[in-house]
Amino acid sequence: MPFISIEGIDGSGKSLQTHLLAVALENKGLDVLKTKEPDGGVIGAEIRSILVADRAVNLTPLEELLLISAARASHVEKVIRPALKASQWVVSDRFLDSTYAFQVHDTNISEDFYRHIASEVVGPTMPDLTFILDIDPVIALERRAIREEPGSRDPSEATRNFSRIREGLLTVAKQEPERCRVVDAKRPADEVAALIFSEVKRSRLL
Repeated sequence: MPFISIEGIDGSGKSLQTHLLAVALENKGLDVLKTKEPDGGVIGAEIRSILVADRAVNLTPLEELLLISAARASHVEKVIRPALKASQWVVSDRFLDSTYAFQVHDTNISEDFYRHIASEVVGPTMPDLTFILDIDPVIALERRAIREEPGSRDPSEATRNFSRIREGLLTVAKQEPERCRVVDAKRPADEVAALIFSEVKRSRLL
């Protein structure tokens, strides 16, 4: 069954679009598993708590990559693969491309090392289709400020370069055009959802 991931910098609308796509597919009578990273899987929530903990020194990209990869290994093995085997559609808020964009692109982590880890963790379980919600980081920051609840922010966000992360996601889109679709995420949410669903139909996954 199809596996779809939705990627983008924080504030791009990933969680909303994941939800809207899952609902649209369910309205077509399909059995859909909506999931997310790094929270998915047996140990995802625990690893997320480590990633977002306030600390004097931020985790390095390598430390983050290894933690997220451990969460993803559990997510793939215990959630995604069983769902696909059970003929469910899987729609994930973030997957492997986020790790490339956040922890690898324009950092000191080699792409060869990243690919080796990814191969061991994900293997053949890659999305059939990935939507990259592209948005100016300034607009995304404004959106995050509006939606944010007190105390909910990941402390590491203060030091993240979201322009670099955006470039990383767009790099993935250029490298894998068969799988990735870039969507203008500054549009109204309903327009973005309609574009995504239209592309799912056009890709003949339905």
